[in-house]
Amino acid sequence: MKAEEIRANLNRRVLYRSVRTGVNAEYLLTGAIFRRGENGFYYQAELTDPKTNKSILICSLNDIEVIQ
Repeated sequence: MKAEEIRANLNRRVLYRSVRTGVNAEYLLTGAIFRRGENGFYYQAELTDPKTNKSILICSLNDIEVIQ
């Protein structure tokens, strides 16, 4: 997902795919975090589990894609 797509997809279902952990699941995009690191600024996504509405996951925007 690109940073420009965050606002249009808030509170919508997205697909989270992590190659590192092997997770491939649907979540709700509930927020975005703008951070400053050693290499400049970057975004992170805040995802919530739609089944429980309690589990929150923070990940890179590169790990999620919009479900059409």
